Amino acid sequence: MIKIKKILSMSLVALFVTVGSLTNVTANAATTTAAATPVINYTGIEHSPLVVGDTETFTVTSAKYSGDVQYRAFIGNEAGKWTELTTGYTAAVSSKTPYVLPASKALTLGKYKVSIWVKAAGKTGVKSNATGNFDSFYVGALNCVSKDDNNRVYTNGKADVAVTGLTAKFNGIDQIGGITGPYLYQLFAMNTATGVWSNGPAGYSATPSMTFATPGTYMLIAHVNTQKSTTWAKKGFEGYKTVMIKVTNSSTTIFDTTIKAANFGAVGNVTMTADGLKAFPKATQYQVVTGTSNLTKVSALGTATTIFPGKVAGDAVTVKLFDSSNNLLKSIDVKLGQSGTIDVAPVVTPGTATISATVKPANFGSVVTANSSQAGATQYQVSDGANMLTKMAALGTATTLFPGREVGKTVTIKLFDANGTAVGSSDVVLTAAK
Repeated sequence: MIKIKKILSMSLVALFVTVGSLTNVTANAATTTAAATPVINYTGIEHSPLVVGDTETFTVTSAKYSGDVQYRAFIGNEAGKWTELTTGYTAAVSSKTPYVLPASKALTLGKYKVSIWVKAAGKTGVKSNATGNFDSFYVGALNCVSKDDNNRVYTNGKADVAVTGLTAKFNGIDQIGGITGPYLYQLFAMNTATGVWSNGPAGYSATPSMTFATPGTYMLIAHVNTQKSTTWAKKGFEGYKTVMIKVTNSSTTIFDTTIKAANFGAVGNVTMTADGLKAFPKATQYQVVTGTSNLTKVSALGTATTIFPGKVAGDAVTVKLFDSSNNLLKSIDVKLGQSGTIDVAPVVTPGTATISATVKPANFGSVVTANSSQAGATQYQVSDGANMLTKMAALGTATTLFPGREVGKTVTIKLFDANGTAVGSSDVVLTAAK
């Protein structure tokens, strides 16, 4: 059992690392490619262990290449019989968009290899053989094992994942079985646009959650284990499940727009909502534009103004929000007659601990350092309304503040734990750094 698990683990690890082109079992082509051609950077399998009778699905990205790509994939058994998973090359897709290849047929006991080709969309690959052309390829190994209720956890059921805003909660796997539960999970994720991996909360739990710092598409991997497993004491895992998720910030309505016909052009109005006033408390004026053309003058929010050339309900425009000094606060695309919305971070309950921050000028913006004794807080981020002024940084460390702020200015500092979950926030007056 231990030997089988070791072989399986080694085979599957190859499918979750950043890879170049390995030996291609279908074509003895050179494995180096020009920098301008796509290379597969991620190949993920849908579940492990792979048990007799299961089908398997593969998800791929080529995120380090900019542009559209096409994929072609094959699966081969120990006897050397290869079956094409795709029908020729797939339709074109963005290199940064995860592409789910067609599932394999039900597999039988034994070892398999998967060969996945990639090329720039609409172009002939720089390499070729008797089977076809490609820019680069990836080969990974699979091991299909027998059913063994005493020594395996079966993970081929559907994953139950609930996504709310920037948080994904893993609630379990349908029809999970094998070694006696309760079944516990540990989360990891890869940002498909960047290829960067992040860890969820340490340790296993029945329904773990993972909160992401930025919106986007992620491959969420849940390691599965049970305390009844022989691997538990060794901090290993019995299997895993891979799910593609998309997380977004919570959408908030900032303003409402109206539009009506007039003898000269049209008449429009922009009125802030209560949430809009919270997000942009300094907003007092607006202007309607399209591209580089101003359709209105700068007018007081809530006051009707002439739109010229005339527009009608449903026309796409951009509304610019200004403060009383005509400083641009935000530009929001909207269709006239509808509401303007933006994605904003979830509301955070302010913590009870004091947050302090110092600032000093720099050649680029300014430098800020925040400190707090808030329980669980390890990171901070500085904002002004809905505008983020810094990246997330460790408490007690300096980071760039841009646009710069001076001593005496008030900013909002949000606190996060090690997993990126918001744990508190407060408006803070910047003081001079020593």
